[in-house]
Amino acid sequence: MLDTRVRSDTVTADCPPDDVIAALADGSLASEQRRTVLPHVASCARCRGAVASIARALADPAVARELAARSSRRGWYRIAVPLAAAAVLLLLLVSPGADDQSSTHRGSPPPPPATTPIPRSPVGAVASVDDLRWSPVAGADRYRVTVFDATGNVVYAVDVSDTAVAFPDSIVLVPDKAYLWKVDARTGFDRWTASELAEFKVAAPRRR
Repeated sequence: MLDTRVRSDTVTADCPPDDVIAALADGSLASEQRRTVLPHVASCARCRGAVASIARALADPAVARELAARSSRRGWYRIAVPLAAAAVLLLLLVSPGADDQSSTHRGSPPPPPATTPIPRSPVGAVASVDDLRWSPVAGADRYRVTVFDATGNVVYAVDVSDTAVAFPDSIVLVPDKAYLWKVDARTGFDRWTASELAEFKVAAPRRR
């Protein structure tokens, strides 16, 4: 059952189009456009909710099997996932009566938490960032970690097989500035599931 609460938040003139939100959720958005969109998503509850809902829906094993079964062509999955993301977003944002039906619908249960990684640390205000940690995903053999600054620029990116990675000392984080990070888990050939965006700030040292 999809989370339809994002429909209740106000759409502003700054909210990106539905196809851009969908592309951000499935990871296909171009880096230039991502740098433009991420600062808004970081401050907009409606857009953050939409991205998170799409990511959860696409992580549903039943959805993944349906997409994979539609065609055996190697490149089809790359095309199908953005289209499916856009369709899910359309359902979340404009489907009439979706909120009323969500309380009584008895369809397939939501995917278990283990199907998507969850950023654990750092989250919120922290004294320092020594490493990045997240929850494991069943069947995942690789994780892609990306850290963005408030303008959408990539500060740090790495692929690892573990659920933690040391944050390089060579990267200086500006105190009291917001940073966003996410984790993508590879669960099959060209198949990735994305976490929600997590925000953190390094607290400035107290003056004595």
